[in-house]
Amino acid sequence: MLKCYKLADGRVRPCSEEETGLIQIYSEPTEEEKDYLINECGIDSHTLMSALDEDEISRVEYEVNHIAVIMKRPGNVQIQGQMAFKVSSIGAFLFKDRLIVLQTGAMPLFEHGKMPLRGNSIQGVLLRLLHHATHHFLQDLRIIRNLSDEIESKIEFAVTNKSLVNMYSLMKSLTYYGSATNSNLLLLRRLRNDAGRIGFNEEEIDFLEDITVENQQCDKLASIYAGILEGMSNARISVVSNNQAIFMKYLAIINVVFLPLMVITSLGGMSEFTMMTSGIWWPHAYSALTLALVILGYITYLLVRRIGSSRR
Repeated sequence: MLKCYKLADGRVRPCSEEETGLIQIYSEPTEEEKDYLINECGIDSHTLMSALDEDEISRVEYEVNHIAVIMKRPGNVQIQGQMAFKVSSIGAFLFKDRLIVLQTGAMPLFEHGKMPLRGNSIQGVLLRLLHHATHHFLQDLRIIRNLSDEIESKIEFAVTNKSLVNMYSLMKSLTYYGSATNSNLLLLRRLRNDAGRIGFNEEEIDFLEDITVENQQCDKLASIYAGILEGMSNARISVVSNNQAIFMKYLAIINVVFLPLMVITSLGGMSEFTMMTSGIWWPHAYSALTLALVILGYITYLLVRRIGSSRR
């Protein structure tokens, strides 16, 4: 699917159906569109497939008639069931008169297009893509932090594995995010070194340096959150195990309290007890039996409690 955009007053605006803008976005390109990009635009087939590969690392390549830039950005977020924050790739092919962008899904790329940003040239639009990806990483990291705090508050009383599974999913997502932000950081440094070759002006170079600083913050935050989750995982597993041990202790106490009562009722039985108390009015006999069982159970509870206190 092809969408075209244009630059107007420092903003990225969508073009009409009749216009072919300077910015061409291909979302989930068809085979015909891939053939057009390879044969007509001169994009290398391997580079094109790398732009659609979520496992591809960020890099920049200089071709004859264009510059190919592959960057990382956050992908789809799955909240229902098992939480997962995924990373995808995006390819930007910078020509002299246009910018072609490839992405795997129809995700917004210019959500800040309503706001005037630095970089009002085609090269500046490339920086806007990097700025959008970095800003999106920061937003997702804040969400991951809030989810981590929520899981931490729930896991203390959890007896199932759902909270632990969600925690491990967040750790896995942070690993991918850390790798993606680090890869984008190397790309930003490469773009800064090749600023003259790409054609960035002074304002765009300042914009690139600001993006680099924000990306460094993303990389550090991802490392910090991953370290916190990894460091607390063993403690949280111990909390869950301790909760299960407490529940098992209570069940064992209940079982011990009722064990002598079950022995008495099993050996005697209803018929034998009725025969032994044949000369006593049955309401009195069964009331006395119930009272005796209650007293025996309470005494057993006190003994178990005293044994536990002496061990402590």
